Amino acid sequence: MLNRRQRNRRLPCVPGGLLAAVLAWTAGCGPAPRDTAQGIRVWCQQGQEAENRAMREMAAAFNEAHAGRNLQVHITFFPDYQYTEKVTIAAAARDLPDVLALDGPTVAQFANAHLLRPLAGWFSEDERTDFAPSIRAQGEIDGTLYALGAFDSAMVLYYDREKLAAAGVEPPESLEGWTWDEFLDACARLKQAGFDPVALHMDSTGDEWYTYAFSPVIWSAGGRLMDEETHQVDGVLNSPRNAETLRRWQEVFERDYADRAPVDPNPFGSGRTAMDWSGHWMARAHLEAKGDRLGAMPLPAMGDAPAAACGSWCWGLTRDAPDPDAAALWLRWVLDPVQGIRPIVSANGAVPARASAYALFPDYEEPPFGLFRHLQETAARPRPRTPFYPTLTQHVAAALRDIARGADPQERLDRAAAQIQRHIDRQKGAP
Repeated sequence: MLNRRQRNRRLPCVPGGLLAAVLAWTAGCGPAPRDTAQGIRVWCQQGQEAENRAMREMAAAFNEAHAGRNLQVHITFFPDYQYTEKVTIAAAARDLPDVLALDGPTVAQFANAHLLRPLAGWFSEDERTDFAPSIRAQGEIDGTLYALGAFDSAMVLYYDREKLAAAGVEPPESLEGWTWDEFLDACARLKQAGFDPVALHMDSTGDEWYTYAFSPVIWSAGGRLMDEETHQVDGVLNSPRNAETLRRWQEVFERDYADRAPVDPNPFGSGRTAMDWSGHWMARAHLEAKGDRLGAMPLPAMGDAPAAACGSWCWGLTRDAPDPDAAALWLRWVLDPVQGIRPIVSANGAVPARASAYALFPDYEEPPFGLFRHLQETAARPRPRTPFYPTLTQHVAAALRDIARGADPQERLDRAAAQIQRHIDRQKGAP
């Protein structure tokens, strides 16, 4: 999940070259001997305090329920900036925990490094299909399921009904969003009426937010960031279609509809902007600030293929678990609708990962939460599932940042594609 604190961070990925070196060193070796009396070791990122508290309470409930079997789970939280280092060191020492939290786009990297066990043996087909297609997709690499999450994320365009009405702008009446031209027209009317049209939450870092928030614009026009089967980027990311898509996206900034360097972290909530290009994590704050004035629609589509952002933290079972069946009991607990999904989603406001869990959340029958579910079920698309994702997103995000600031889209995409392709070819051993 990309919450307000986590949104402005780089993805906590283990560098591909470092993982390759780790695997070369440990090739042919099994996990280091470890006494299962240590209990089930779980590592996860340190999230919001409400999330951390929910995780600790889940662990306490699990331990109480399994006391008769002498099974105890021990959770260790690491700040985002330490997570990569800790996992890399543990992989080198063949001492990974039993269960590991992973950010969705990193699953392919860990699976490619043979650090994860396939999960199909611990979840029936009916249980697997209870998870949202987007959740299954982010955890499935080359047809094998390696990770599952308790929650998903959603991106929408929030709007203030009163401001739109004052500008003579009609929001969509259905669950369909605007076309890009309709979005630009709405922005023009809002600006003419004296409103700052939309918050896009740009900053100077060129971080994961750019790839997460704006890839759907490219996808909706029929574009791609890479060919996931061949790992080809040059000619795909920098296609004429993508360049034209981002030229039109650039108009939002050229026409001064969105701030290139915002100072206010929540201009929509404070009343400065009429619309907010943001995620589920802002829903409750916006409802509190706007009440009945709050509306939400899907992100505007550049073409005929509406796409929605998704992806969040998920769980994997590591190769180093000495008793994978015991570790899988915790995995099943934290992914159970009642034992796991209800407490964590109640804490972080994310989108439940399983269809059977929605009965526990009556809010998802009402807007804007019902829209999150609709997008999850109909349009959600994970970011590219590739072991080269850290390099891909680093350069894509930087290119989007520069294009927003006025760079020529074709030239900037050409440069990004060449940089990414060189890295991939080196890692694959190509000349």
